[in-house]
Amino acid sequence: MRRISGICGITVAALLAVTGCSGSSGSEPAPTTGTKTVKFSITEGKRTAGPEEVAVRTGENVALEVTSDQADELHVHGYDKAAQLAPGVPGTVSFTANIDGIFEVELHKSGAAVTKLRVSG
Repeated sequence: MRRISGICGITVAALLAVTGCSGSSGSEPAPTTGTKTVKFSITEGKRTAGPEEVAVRTGENVALEVTSDQADELHVHGYDKAAQLAPGVPGTVSFTANIDGIFEVELHKSGAAVTKLRVSG
């Protein structure tokens, strides 16, 4: 009886060792949500953070997150997507970039240019 329990203990230990190896080692890339998120800040009608142009591939999911110091409306031309912005509170427009071209992203009230969105296959 003692011998059987010893074998069972070894089998369990071996199973734990094998399943432990299948976990993430930390060197693998983290899983992505499939959405390209780009953040911007607007202060006194000027972009103070974020790229001048965002390039994505046709069919890619995009999220443009903007924080402004003033209430405004974020608008993506060509896609006719918009989000209301409250001062200091990030607002996000999310969509699938399925129209090729270059599109202006701006704040309507202040006229501030946020970025250009370049979509290509």
